[in-house]
Amino acid sequence: MAKPGTPLLTRDEGLIIKALCIIIVMLHNYLHLRGFAAENEFQFFQERSDAMWQMLLHPNLDLPLNFASHAVTYALVGFLFVSGYGLVKKYEQSPVSFSRWRFIGLHYIKLVSLVLLPMILAFVAFWFVRDYWPLNWRDRLAELLLLGNLHYKNISIYPFVYWYLGMAMQLYLIYALLLHRRQSYPWWHQLLLLALVAGCGIAQMICVPTGYTIYFLRVNFVGYVGPFVAGILAARHLDHISLKPWQWGLMALVSGIIMVWSLWNFYTWLWGWLPTAVFVVSLVKACRFLQWRPIVWLGSVSAMVYVIHPIVRELVIGFTHHHIRLELLVYLVVSVLFAAGYAWLLRHIKVHR
Repeated sequence: MAKPGTPLLTRDEGLIIKALCIIIVMLHNYLHLRGFAAENEFQFFQERSDAMWQMLLHPNLDLPLNFASHAVTYALVGFLFVSGYGLVKKYEQSPVSFSRWRFIGLHYIKLVSLVLLPMILAFVAFWFVRDYWPLNWRDRLAELLLLGNLHYKNISIYPFVYWYLGMAMQLYLIYALLLHRRQSYPWWHQLLLLALVAGCGIAQMICVPTGYTIYFLRVNFVGYVGPFVAGILAARHLDHISLKPWQWGLMALVSGIIMVWSLWNFYTWLWGWLPTAVFVVSLVKACRFLQWRPIVWLGSVSAMVYVIHPIVRELVIGFTHHHIRLELLVYLVVSVLFAAGYAWLLRHIKVHR
């Protein structure tokens, strides 16, 4: 057994999860525009799952890229699990003071400042590459203010990825106003967490899989509250777990199989975040080689990579017609380098410390 107080995830392990997830997000946001497997991210299209299944039955060298393109929604699970886990460690199990409104204001300012410059640069890149302005300024302003997700009749997120920040802000609000506790976790509070997850899951289950309502729910907190709450519960109750690497490996294998299986059906797809959360934690605990310092560093700048990579994608995509892998490599490397520079800039102006 682990020593008292030993965390389920160390800080470095949390960063490794973020690094692996941001790589998948980057791959998806390039590959699905270059003809690789289409995703089921906000809606569920059975034909897309069937096509991915055929790719698994008839594998080729493109299989890992096709799978990364198709299963991007599970990459977000890792981000949100680590986010919920980290909030508990920082604001419930450490001496750090907690004020609800200060917490909300601080995170709102951080997210808006994170996306402000990249969004402006993304518009400029889009203008030069595509020769027209993306949608209208009201949509973009709403997105910048993290409110664009809430417009039921007109959610416009293409071609950018910044909808995630609005959804994350909603989860921060829920945590601050409903979920935060200091040390004591009474039964009614645990019931509240489970009811929140169950209610959001049921709300999606009664939707038409390809309809607009589920699309709306899944660009807002309803679609992703599950892994966020799972991270909170893991931080509060699972720190005593200590397994050998081979046991973590076995758990990763089993949960990974269930995770892949969950992609092929609408209802299992909705709840696939649960085996995915188990998988990412088990994988990082089992594979010690992932604790390579460059991977840990990539996790530390994953937020900057997330907001920068759409700009690089617009500039790079299509510059070669026949060498997709070369184009992909340039896109990945340049995105990380630009993100590193942006991380330095934010630290220099003391916005993200």
